[in-house]
Amino acid sequence: MSAAQCRFFAKLAQAVCRLNIDPAKTDFLRLRLSRRIRALGLEEFDSYVDLLRSDPEGPEIRKFIEALTTHTTAFFRERHQYDWLDREGLAILGETGAGFDRPLTVWSAACSSGVELWSAAMLLAEAASRPGGLRRFELVGTDISHAILRKATAATYTEEETAGLADGFRVRYLMRSRAVFEDSRGHLYRIVPELRAKARFSACNLTDATSLPGLSADVVFLRNVLIYFEAAVQAQVIESVAERLRPGGILFTGHAEAVPVHPRLRSIGPSIYRKE
Repeated sequence: MSAAQCRFFAKLAQAVCRLNIDPAKTDFLRLRLSRRIRALGLEEFDSYVDLLRSDPEGPEIRKFIEALTTHTTAFFRERHQYDWLDREGLAILGETGAGFDRPLTVWSAACSSGVELWSAAMLLAEAASRPGGLRRFELVGTDISHAILRKATAATYTEEETAGLADGFRVRYLMRSRAVFEDSRGHLYRIVPELRAKARFSACNLTDATSLPGLSADVVFLRNVLIYFEAAVQAQVIESVAERLRPGGILFTGHAEAVPVHPRLRSIGPSIYRKE
């Protein structure tokens, strides 16, 4: 992949959805876009550049963006945030009526394969099973990738993808396939229907306010997303998300991300913010 091709791909990603891709990351671009080259039966990156230029609003543009966005995640990733939510956060939110007077709404703003949202669902289900625990909750997942949303909605995962789950959660919240699948190296596991019934998923570009869901969330997971954007776009995303977070609501961000200052978001812990 030439330097000129890298610059073209980075500029296109910026123009389409304001992704901030460093054109100097040749290996990253080659690895991600080689998959599209193979899938399309092309022999070189020049042909892919020509294809994208010939149909700037065609279906391949979406697949191009999906190829560049990372979907690495795991159940209960950054566990300290889930622990804090269970230990302190739910009680704080309960004071606002969340989970009692109205459903407690959790929004995974860049939900990827769904495991972030399903992890929260398991935690909330555990809380609901305890005496005096919350009574109602609902789940919302959004992502820019249509392909990854299909996986999140299917809520089906491999042995490897569920390896980090505690045994109790496996028993209570996963259904195991009877068959063993060679391509997934074992059984498949699906989130139980009781949790799936509480979730809805939709496509959304966090940099485009018109595509964001009309909701009021009590908890927002916005983790490992801001790193894709320049400072001005980061501030725009934070503003859009904060607008959809209820007063007293909780925002979780990635531990390695610098979050733009927002007048109504107060830091209350590592990568944990509360809306005032």
